[in-house]
Amino acid sequence: MNREPDAVWLRGNVRPVLGGAAVAAAMVTGLTWLACRPAAGLMERGLCIGLAIGLAATVILFLWAATQPRLGRRGDRLVARLAPFTVQEVPLDVVECVFHGSHPLDAVPGAPPLRVGTIVVRLAERATEWRERRTFAPWGSWLDGHIVCDGRWCEPLSVERARAISASLLEAKREVAAARPSA
Repeated sequence: MNREPDAVWLRGNVRPVLGGAAVAAAMVTGLTWLACRPAAGLMERGLCIGLAIGLAATVILFLWAATQPRLGRRGDRLVARLAPFTVQEVPLDVVECVFHGSHPLDAVPGAPPLRVGTIVVRLAERATEWRERRTFAPWGSWLDGHIVCDGRWCEPLSVERARAISASLLEAKREVAAARPSA
């Protein structure tokens, strides 16, 4: 189920999609113009309108997906979205910590090396069923028990942002532990 998390810890970022959306808008405009020409035949009009509608719908879906939270909380679970239409809910019990990181970007040869900020969520080694998941690579990765959110596809990252997420995690874990019945 794709409902919103109870608490959003890391927001998505629509900015990287906007360039593609502008190109798609130009293409939709061109297709619409082709369909509206008096010389256009019925088949040409239908094809152009169908392509324009399909392209517009695809762009709208990806813009929506890009704005969705990357990390959040729903009850006793961490909500992680590292693919446009897939949400994973990880039990908070297996989430160990959150920290700020970075990874290298492919740079132009001869240019100084560039790095992009990341948020890393480390999962417990005992949680073997949560070791990895498929992701949309530009948004991040989920390998060897580490969920890594790429800073280009989420709200601006900093050490302070990572600390705030870590504090939210700690508070959530305390709430979940306090809500458990005593043995």
